[in-house]
Amino acid sequence: MENILVIVGIDFGTTFTGFSYCHVASENKDIVTNEQWPDDVGKFKTNTVLQYDKEFSKVVQWGKPALAKRPKRKNDNKNETKPVELFKLHLDYLTEVGELIRKTLKPSWDDVDLFENVLLVLSVPAEYSEKEKAIMRECAYEAKLIGDKKTEFLQFTTEPEAAAVYCMENCLKEYETTGIGTTFMIVDCGGGTVDLTTRKLIGDKKVGEVIQQLIN
Repeated sequence: MENILVIVGIDFGTTFTGFSYCHVASENKDIVTNEQWPDDVGKFKTNTVLQYDKEFSKVVQWGKPALAKRPKRKNDNKNETKPVELFKLHLDYLTEVGELIRKTLKPSWDDVDLFENVLLVLSVPAEYSEKEKAIMRECAYEAKLIGDKKTEFLQFTTEPEAAAVYCMENCLKEYETTGIGTTFMIVDCGGGTVDLTTRKLIGDKKVGEVIQQLIN
């Protein structure tokens, strides 16, 4: 992992998707959240939507532009099927996100290679099994986000874990509640589910095991 120059975090959600990045050598370790999306500027996330051609083989548009092309009435599509399997949906969307990540990083760090110098951290639901993570790794490989299926340059974190780290580094410091034993609750209101997680601080920048968790 000595070659890592940039860390990219990807939040691949069922409704919205976003990514942030940080150069490890930057003085303040400033994290930049992408706000440049297809036909949509100034928002941290874009819609997790794909528009395919009539053969459902090629992506025509993605994100907000694809959402704008959805049928205006439910019965407009009543005779059409949806033959795109879930793996392909994940693969195609991650391919588009990967291309945008490359375009985003290039102006600032032209010498950064996505396969050799970038650590990707992909957030997944807390209930994801190792099998489901393996499927996501396969999707990331096929989408050319990583050059090797077994690479350490792709790591997973659960959404509650990512939220806990953010709270520890931001919210708890703001209210000066970073003492050992401090408990805090994370309420994750996603596009399809609401998850509640309670955690406890056990040391300097260390979060203990989940005290209680309610999923969906």
